[in-house]
Amino acid sequence: MNQPKLFPKVSFDLFWVQLTWTFWALGIFLVINLGKIILSEHVDTFYAASYVGANIYMLVIGIISIAFLTYYVENGVTRKDYFLGNVVASLGLSIVLPILAYLISLIEKLILNFFTHIVLTDPKLDEIAIDIDGNIIGEILLSFLLTPFINPESNILLSLGLFSLHLFVFYLVGWLIGAAFYRLNVVFGILFIAIAIGIIAFKDSMIRLMLDIPLFESFSTLDFVPKGFAPALVVVTILITIILIRQLTKRAAIKM
Repeated sequence: MNQPKLFPKVSFDLFWVQLTWTFWALGIFLVINLGKIILSEHVDTFYAASYVGANIYMLVIGIISIAFLTYYVENGVTRKDYFLGNVVASLGLSIVLPILAYLISLIEKLILNFFTHIVLTDPKLDEIAIDIDGNIIGEILLSFLLTPFINPESNILLSLGLFSLHLFVFYLVGWLIGAAFYRLNVVFGILFIAIAIGIIAFKDSMIRLMLDIPLFESFSTLDFVPKGFAPALVVVTILITIILIRQLTKRAAIKM
């Protein structure tokens, strides 16, 4: 007799739990953004400001998400259902979070425009292409902190889609790191941190090619990739990351 597939319920449960965390995170981002507004009359919109915080947030909860493996397996859920459930949940979260950030940003703009003369701005693409003289460590940090941005006023669907893509990849690499430390030893865990950094940097470079944004100097060798191939390489990178996570969690011993 085939065991019923539980991943739809796992998907909903994990999505809801992590969405409640997200509400708290957005609240913190909003408080920080309001604090900046009080100190300065020219600050980024909440939508633009959340770009940095949301990426780091998704990385962190991606790392934490490996803890759900123990919980579900102990309660009779297969590793496969946990894996599929969390892939769906993380994808859903990556779609919902930018929409929530955009709606909050609209409300913020409406209130400030009505009651104050404070100007909120969105960064431009050319401001993201920062030259730091080929310092690879600095450029890797910028890949985490300044992912390519599209102003929602110029193309709302593309802007939300790009935001979601960043969030999904950051969640996956966090999950990959967490799974590596859970399944393997510390040495291999550190190795997977390096792999995760490479995934983020490669994804960032491919998106820069797609959007005609100059590559960071350390990754300029990737400029040979045809612009039309860049989207496919991003998809392949995501699929490889998902496969690695599956392999790490497939037979992972449950830690009590």
